[in-house]
Amino acid sequence: MNNEGVHSSKPNSCNILLATCQPMSSDDYLSENKALKLKLLELSTLLQRDRTYFNQRLGATEYELEQCKKTNEDLTNQQNVKIHKLQNEIETYRNHLAALKIDLEQSKQTIELKQEKIDQMELYLAKLPTFEDYQETLNKFQLVKNQCSLLEKSVEEYKNKLKECDMQLDDSNIQIKQYKEREQLLQAQLDAALERLNKNKAERYNNLEAPKVMPIFVEDLKFELERYRVAFEQTKKLLEAETCRAEASETHQKLEQRKMNEYHARIEAEMTGIKASLSARRDEIQQLKKRISKITIEKQELLSNVFEAHHALMHMISLWKSTNGQLCHRLYEYIQENVNEIVRLSKQLNNLANGERLHLSELLIQPKPLLLDATELKDNDDDDDDAVFHVSCSPLVERDCLKHQDNNNNGGGDSCGDKNSWEASFHNVMNMASQLTNNVNREQLHTSLDQLIKTRSLLLKLRQELANKYADHLGGKINCVVQ
Repeated sequence: MNNEGVHSSKPNSCNILLATCQPMSSDDYLSENKALKLKLLELSTLLQRDRTYFNQRLGATEYELEQCKKTNEDLTNQQNVKIHKLQNEIETYRNHLAALKIDLEQSKQTIELKQEKIDQMELYLAKLPTFEDYQETLNKFQLVKNQCSLLEKSVEEYKNKLKECDMQLDDSNIQIKQYKEREQLLQAQLDAALERLNKNKAERYNNLEAPKVMPIFVEDLKFELERYRVAFEQTKKLLEAETCRAEASETHQKLEQRKMNEYHARIEAEMTGIKASLSARRDEIQQLKKRISKITIEKQELLSNVFEAHHALMHMISLWKSTNGQLCHRLYEYIQENVNEIVRLSKQLNNLANGERLHLSELLIQPKPLLLDATELKDNDDDDDDAVFHVSCSPLVERDCLKHQDNNNNGGGDSCGDKNSWEASFHNVMNMASQLTNNVNREQLHTSLDQLIKTRSLLLKLRQELANKYADHLGGKINCVVQ
């Protein structure tokens, strides 16, 4: 409007110059001079008003520029803080994945060690005596026991024979005694007969008329005496032979008995050693079976833990890569941004209602509009499994992850409590994520996102209108002078 006034004044000045070229009277000069003064005054007034208006606009623009600079600095700092926070989260998840990989490698090494121990124990058990060896040893023991019983029977038979020999020896001694008594009797009879014979010879020589001894009686006595001597000699030789045979038999029997006792004692010692060895082997086999069962249980537990960790990790990745999970995350972010925008506008309106000055930095900086990019969701669905996902987790899970990482770096300590708390937190997060993913429909999520985008666009329009009205209002009140 002011510019049009300035442009319209140019043709009037040209007309005035043309008019001056023509001859005019003094009254015409005075009237023309007054008209020019009025025009000049009007132009000065317009120029002063335009200068004031543009000075006000310049002051408002400079003020807004300063506020925008401050706002840009604040936003830059906030974005840097967010970037740093996201980098820390990325590093935390990378560390967490590295810790899971380390745990997986340690579990594999533990399983390999347990498998090596099981192989060593199986090799040791293979070297132990089998049931066939034990049966063979038992058969040998039974055979030796049967031989011992046979030898005992033989010893009993030899003892019976020895008793019979002793009885025969006693009978022979009695017969020898009887033969000795009879020999003494015959010797006495022989001495008496010889004495009588000598007496008879003496009497025959002294008395030739003495009666003569019958020669038949003397021959009979000599024959009987000779027979008794032969029987005595035979009996004596027989007694000596039986005595020698009995002594030899007794010596052989004692030798056999001593050998049998030694063999029996050796067999008993061997059987005692075999029984002790078998008992020790049984105890070792029982202990090895217990250790094998314990190691098998530990192996199964380790395998189940590895499978659970792998399944949980794959389930977490699948949940995060799913479209519903991304839509829920996007919905949460949009709701949070809209709520923040509504809170900021509410504060501005409250300040305006209370008569306070509005913050131009919060009104003039336009937030980024919300957009729902379907191609981004599809690209996210096609990502590799090794990608790092920015999943928002609870502080308890982050604390447990960091604690678990510190324990692994220190290489010591009992991590059972940390492991249990981490597993509980992890399962809670997994359950909440799965419930959120399963209970929300994809169409509902898209509808909600569209509504949020429309709401955000409406809020941006309201913000723009409020900023324009307040800028006009502020420009009219600020008096800025251009130097």
